[in-house]
Amino acid sequence: MSDVIGSVDGSIWQIRMDRPERANALRRETIRQIGAVLNRAEGSISDAARDADAGAAGLLLTGSPRAFSAGADLSELTGTTDDLGFDDELERLCRRLTLSPLPVVAAVEGPCYGAALDLAWACDVVVVSDEALLALPSTRLGILYNPTSTARLHARLGSPTVRRLMVLQQELPGRELPPGAAVVVRAGTTVETARSMLEAQSSDPEATAATKALLASLDRGEGFDPAEWQPQRNALLASPARRGALEARRAAISKDQGECS
Repeated sequence: MSDVIGSVDGSIWQIRMDRPERANALRRETIRQIGAVLNRAEGSISDAARDADAGAAGLLLTGSPRAFSAGADLSELTGTTDDLGFDDELERLCRRLTLSPLPVVAAVEGPCYGAALDLAWACDVVVVSDEALLALPSTRLGILYNPTSTARLHARLGSPTVRRLMVLQQELPGRELPPGAAVVVRAGTTVETARSMLEAQSSDPEATAATKALLASLDRGEGFDPAEWQPQRNALLASPARRGALEARRAAISKDQGECS
């Protein structure tokens, strides 16, 4: 039985974690199955270019209405350095979500613990229920959490929130997240909100991928040198896709102006 359900509705791909008997806890197979659906969603971009179809416009990652995910499945962990293998697989998936050419939005209801917190905030945007419960029980379990993951959470959630989650071991409701860390909505509306965000956007995959790579670099606090990004910027500026988008935008503006006159 699959740990996740992948589906397509229009141009939106959805990955729903589906292990209700384990509160959607993440095992290595879950991580691999999420990656497999991501492969198919990203592959639809090139299929669309070849077949002139719409292709994927975005990816929605969610759990169930009662639980996003309880985090790592503890039944698979050994309490030894062998558990670094789970961390490595999770980090590879998180990096793929962060750098995917698709806009990725997570919809979080109910508990979102540990590794699931890491997974959600690897997405571009997190839509979280005001009643969702966030926790990162790393020090309670006697571990130093993956430094790469911690750096990403530190950049996206902010130091005070990460300290409450990791140092004080507090369980935070979605409503207590700082401004900008997530889009907080009433319980039961996260998927609807996330879908509306993805349906409203329209972007070029290559430009999206380049933009996400730049933002991820800034998140990691790497030394910023704009000259390193200029070759890719020049290539996109001179691309046929960019020229086509520019002409389409001009035509839309002219039409709007004509209708207003």
